[in-house]
Amino acid sequence: MDNSECRAYRKNFSRFLQGKLEGKDRRQLVRHVENCAECREELRIQYLLQEGMFRLEHGGTFDINSDFERMLVDVQKKIRQEKRRALFYRILMIAFLGITYYFLGIGIVTY
Repeated sequence: MDNSECRAYRKNFSRFLQGKLEGKDRRQLVRHVENCAECREELRIQYLLQEGMFRLEHGGTFDINSDFERMLVDVQKKIRQEKRRALFYRILMIAFLGITYYFLGIGIVTY
């Protein structure tokens, strides 16, 4: 991958791991990490450091590599759910507009 592109994504790793990266930015970062082995490894390292420190302080168990993979899968599921929800609302809006135009066309609703 292009280093400048990778640098742009890596700037958002911290926000992503904190759950503060939303919408299009989150989708693009996940897509990039799926296709860029270097960035995926860098994100994994940051996750391991962040999560490892937290678990050391709070006495958690360690299978952080598996947890990292699960975290990425969970984010991908959330992204798919968001896409489905957005599609549903678009379809609902189109149906509403279609019904409204139909009733306007037959003269049931007048202004």
